[in-house]
Amino acid sequence: MAGSRRPTWTFWPADGIILNNYYVQPVCTPSRAALMTGLYPIHTGMQHNVIYVGEPWGLPLNFKLMPHYLKDLGYETHAIGKWHLGYFKEEYTPTFRGFDSFYGYYNGEEDYYNHTVKEGSHVGLDFWYNTKPLRNETGRYSTTVFTQEAKRLIKERDSSKPFFLYLSHQAPHGGIEVPLVAPIENIEKFPYIGEKNRTIYAGMMDALDESVGDVIEALQEEHMLENCVLVFSSDNGGIPWGEHASRGFNWPLRGAKGTLWEGATRAAAFLWSPLVSRSRRVSHQLMHVVDWLPTLYRAAGGDPSKMKGLDGHDMWLHLCADLPSPRTELLYNIDPVAHTSALRYRDYKLVLGTSAGGIYDQRFLTPGGSRPYADLGKLMAEAKAARVLRDFYNTGAFLFPSLWRERATISCGSHGVSNFVSGDPPYLFDLVRDPCELHNLAPTNSEVHIPRGAINKSVTAFLAG
Repeated sequence: MAGSRRPTWTFWPADGIILNNYYVQPVCTPSRAALMTGLYPIHTGMQHNVIYVGEPWGLPLNFKLMPHYLKDLGYETHAIGKWHLGYFKEEYTPTFRGFDSFYGYYNGEEDYYNHTVKEGSHVGLDFWYNTKPLRNETGRYSTTVFTQEAKRLIKERDSSKPFFLYLSHQAPHGGIEVPLVAPIENIEKFPYIGEKNRTIYAGMMDALDESVGDVIEALQEEHMLENCVLVFSSDNGGIPWGEHASRGFNWPLRGAKGTLWEGATRAAAFLWSPLVSRSRRVSHQLMHVVDWLPTLYRAAGGDPSKMKGLDGHDMWLHLCADLPSPRTELLYNIDPVAHTSALRYRDYKLVLGTSAGGIYDQRFLTPGGSRPYADLGKLMAEAKAARVLRDFYNTGAFLFPSLWRERATISCGSHGVSNFVSGDPPYLFDLVRDPCELHNLAPTNSEVHIPRGAINKSVTAFLAG
């Protein structure tokens, strides 16, 4: 993260594969369902919105989840942090869905310090160890306690078994009574931002940065890094204002969380592993969150060809050898309740319907001051991740590929005056030339008739499937 005094977020991805063409669902519950099942949410009934507090539904029990598959391969499996896939019956909770242990909360958000959730005038504790309430962590910041539990599990694991940890941090999601909160020592590192909530948001990300460094250090201390696959993925884009807002911005991409625009769905992600031969690069291979299940199953020694009916593609060999992605199309979502849908076919993206009445259709410019990058190299060298990797590689210094940061930066290109009109679908974009969705090709350009026909055919196939 720009400005962090311990920029693990900058150093660690630069040593791995930055996934710069990676997609998730517009909001968190569908993304988590897609991750766990390898299926688009339209195939699990999870395509419309999130599970709100006390709602009596969840990810259907007939689906086999990622921890189930990994347990078939002998893995010890643990979940920490946010669940958000249902809890109205005990069998919908993590330890009944393939995880050996769970330490975290069931809902989409909670208070960062007292770990309560609110619905109307009702307030109650939502913090659990397996299926028992945790009452002794009040006053401790969520990021801190989740990190502590991750380190404990790593240290106390059964070393005779392979180990899978699903660490799903709360940060930087908004809280409840006080939406944004972070330890003061993290907030004080960012006096130059100049906007209160953006400064707190930076502090939340800085605490998260420290957590990642601590977990990586714990893995190295247990000699686990040499046979390890680490994956980071966001579950949706940021939302600058409105319900569940965290002052997260997606500039220069269009839109915010809950929409079908690139700002909501093109997510931050990276992979690090010594098992990958072609690392230290920015990947433009098309990838979706549903791809992680077959990909990690392959990395763990399984045969994804035996996983029938998945929407996900096995990307492991493609990522390892930097081969072209097997994926040529990608379903953003089909929501029959909101009457919205979007699909990408090769370079082209078709969007039907209007999300949230069009209030998040614009491109939101990130406010506040930014930190100079002149000393970024020094900050990266001082990061805990840098110290861990210097020890891991037994080297005194790192030389990253030139211009790696520039290669990971999205450029909107040059298209003249934008013809985008909010609330006026259908939209058709050439995402390779126009990743910021500035120029709608649908109204006038006859050159896109063939791609549009292919996209419409694909939508029909998805609906039929």
